Amino acid sequence: MGVTMMKWILICSIWLAVFVEAQELDFSALRAIAVQKDGRKKPLDTVANETAQRLTGRRKDAMELLLNLWLQARDWRAMPVVLLTHRELKQQLGMPVEQKYFTHEQLAAPALEAIVDRASRKDSHARNGVEREALALAQRMHTLAELARADSLAIVPHSTDGKGAWEPIPDSGPLKERLDAVRAAFLKRDSPALLALSGELDAALRAVSPSLYPSRESLAREVHYNQFHPFRKAEWLYVLAFVLLLASWPARNRAGYWAAVALFAAGVLLHAYGFYLRTMISGRPPITNMYESVVWVSFGAALFALVLEMIFRSRFCLAAVAPIAAVMLLLADMFPAVLDPGIGPLVPVLRSNFWLAVHVPAVTLGYSAFAVAMALGHVTLAYYVFKPAAQETIDRLEHFIYRAMQAGVLLLAAGSILGGIWAHYAWGRFWGWDPKETWSLISLLSYVIPLHGRLIGWLRGFGLSVASVLCFLTVLMAWYGVNFILGKGLHAYGFGTGGTPYVAAFVLLELGITAVAVYKKVKS
Repeated sequence: MGVTMMKWILICSIWLAVFVEAQELDFSALRAIAVQKDGRKKPLDTVANETAQRLTGRRKDAMELLLNLWLQARDWRAMPVVLLTHRELKQQLGMPVEQKYFTHEQLAAPALEAIVDRASRKDSHARNGVEREALALAQRMHTLAELARADSLAIVPHSTDGKGAWEPIPDSGPLKERLDAVRAAFLKRDSPALLALSGELDAALRAVSPSLYPSRESLAREVHYNQFHPFRKAEWLYVLAFVLLLASWPARNRAGYWAAVALFAAGVLLHAYGFYLRTMISGRPPITNMYESVVWVSFGAALFALVLEMIFRSRFCLAAVAPIAAVMLLLADMFPAVLDPGIGPLVPVLRSNFWLAVHVPAVTLGYSAFAVAMALGHVTLAYYVFKPAAQETIDRLEHFIYRAMQAGVLLLAAGSILGGIWAHYAWGRFWGWDPKETWSLISLLSYVIPLHGRLIGWLRGFGLSVASVLCFLTVLMAWYGVNFILGKGLHAYGFGTGGTPYVAAFVLLELGITAVAVYKKVKS
């Protein structure tokens, strides 16, 4: 009996190994096939990632998902790939509230149509959260249905016009035969055949218009960016630097400290490399949507922290900012349905590389400096609560907070003025009390007040530490709240939905932390 059981285990193991190997398809040749979509030419790998992110909120098995739809390998109506996390909308649609992914058949119901119809009749600023989420859900369903058509992807280049419209593969002819062969290899899970046939299809498409087809270098660069994940690697380097810094702290181990600094610096370099790749891919500064601004603010905070650390060698700057930078990158990576990482064409108002390259970076680098102040503020408040006698350390931390807040005020003020000049050229007025403008001013004043209060003696150490935490909530409103909660104003290109519960939880946590610190301070 034991020998028989061992034989069956061996047979099943061999079968499982063969099956798993058969499932691992080589998509490398397919990834670099160019597609004209959403106003630019990009590799199929990018289309797959964007499709997976829009439908499922993640990149996992992106090529599998896209090929199943485009090659019609599965019934798209029965694929549970449409993400829906909004609890209230699920309840109104009669869907299980704990379920995250649904099929098109489940969601294509009169209840959703009624909500979408009601939302479509309203102005964008008048829609509530359920209506905005319903419209986003309807867009995901539309994306699913569109990609399930054989003619959904324009991969045949125009033969003469570099700006001409590309076409899908025709219903008959050599290109159709090559695509059918790719489909057959995909269905059979034949990886060598899929690789070879995909390469032949790529060569045939490039031969249609060799001079107009995107270069192999540009397509390979974008595929490399998609597969390399520089921001994710930077995130892990920040985490490792933070852990190593904490581990070496008690013994004041200099080797551990410099190793942590090296890891953190490597994270900053990888962070910068990711922005370099996005800039080369898009041909513009990569700071035009919420995803890019989150990644950029985390980069600015990390860079500021590294500079402060090199000047003062305090350990606190890296220890405070490393987790903040890592968490921002984690959020950008985990919630693509909220923070869309796709690279698309700019709306007309943003098509000024000069103003885009000076106004937005200045404002967001101001946010970075305020994030550094906020991170150091938490450390300082922790000292007030747990080690109030360490006054020398507290004074040093408050000096760092003061400098970070000064840098943030200068950058945000400069960015706001530059934005006003840009608004004069774009909209015909310098200032219009647009919600984004108003909250930027509120954020600026919220930091100017404690800085001046410190200067004239109204506000000293502890008050500045509390202000560094609470004032960042006004930045959060200007940065996230205007775009994702208010949804009003001329800055509509930055609007989005989702993430509100997490932001609300963060705000409550910050209020709770400062309340505890104030209580301990008053009590002592």
